Amino acid sequence: MAKKNQSAFKKIIKKLASLKIAVFIIVAMGVMSAWGTIVESIYNDSKRAGEMVYHSWYSYGIFALLVINLIAVIVDRYPWKKHHIGFISAHVGIIIMIWGAILTRYFGVDGSMAFSIGEKNGRVTVSPTDIIVYSGLMSGGARKVFESEVHFLKNPPSEKVPFVIDLGTDKIEIDQFIPYSFPQSKVETSSKEADGPGLRYQISNSRVKQSDWLLVGGRPVEIQQLGPAQLVLSKKGFFNYSGGNVLLLEYEGDSPILQYKVYSQSQGGLVKKGDVQAGQAISTGWMDLTFRILKYLPKATQTWEFLPQKRSSDGTVPAIRFRYNGESHWGSLNSSLRLFSDQAYHVFVFANRLLELGFQLKLEDFRVGRYQGTRRAASYES
Repeated sequence: MAKKNQSAFKKIIKKLASLKIAVFIIVAMGVMSAWGTIVESIYNDSKRAGEMVYHSWYSYGIFALLVINLIAVIVDRYPWKKHHIGFISAHVGIIIMIWGAILTRYFGVDGSMAFSIGEKNGRVTVSPTDIIVYSGLMSGGARKVFESEVHFLKNPPSEKVPFVIDLGTDKIEIDQFIPYSFPQSKVETSSKEADGPGLRYQISNSRVKQSDWLLVGGRPVEIQQLGPAQLVLSKKGFFNYSGGNVLLLEYEGDSPILQYKVYSQSQGGLVKKGDVQAGQAISTGWMDLTFRILKYLPKATQTWEFLPQKRSSDGTVPAIRFRYNGESHWGSLNSSLRLFSDQAYHVFVFANRLLELGFQLKLEDFRVGRYQGTRRAASYES
């Protein structure tokens, strides 16, 4: 009986170690590599090629068959002789490489950190994408109520089969995913009572001219950093000055007239105040900067439109559409949106995962070496 089992085992090993299986594996790996290259070329996206080809079930199946074939070949040569050392070492080395790749895939960290010179950072941004929702009452802070990793590139949601986030009394349904899109935003008048004002401004001096929107949303105060100064749009009486260069614009009700106050760090506090409305300008006194109100909406909302593209390029971002309280909203990767109900609010986040290092890194200096006579980067040093 033992001899029969041993004979059957040898037959199985012979079949698994056969040259036909080895040829099939080589051809399959060649086809898979070619297909991965084609996918990456079509979409200009190595991540898509990785998700759809190199980390697919059939890719893992081919490598699993390769490992089985290599082990069978080693076992088939038993009992081993001295001249088998090189042969066995080569096969074991390939198996270890495949095992190392699997460990790296599932347990390794491959990410990026963004710094400015002199800045500290203790978090790494990695490729997995998460949906996170924070919820809270209007009168209090928010807490995390939902978190899930999502694979929308492989398993995109649809109107028939949405990705549902159950928040108890509320529900968010993600029903569309666009892998490559160009984002476009616009600010328009809102009819919602919960929305606050929106202000389009221009700030300029002899060297700088820039314009942007400042939206309060459902909060009483919105602060925007302008280099060494702050621009604040606040409901009257909600902002308290605590130092620095600050231009405070206070609104009250639906009045188109705003009250402004200019604070200067060098002069120790308030230097001027008055009324201002759309079309008028304020001289701040800092760095010869002039602030001009281009447009003011007592109730404003920002909407986004994402134009689908066939392939990845500079400026394209993944985007999702979701429904909340009967309304559709759009969000892009690494963005957050505030959603309001009668008594509560939610912060919806669609972003790459952030991993805490447990310690801080500080960028002391950064240098770019150039090819002689050109502006092309030749080396980087940090």
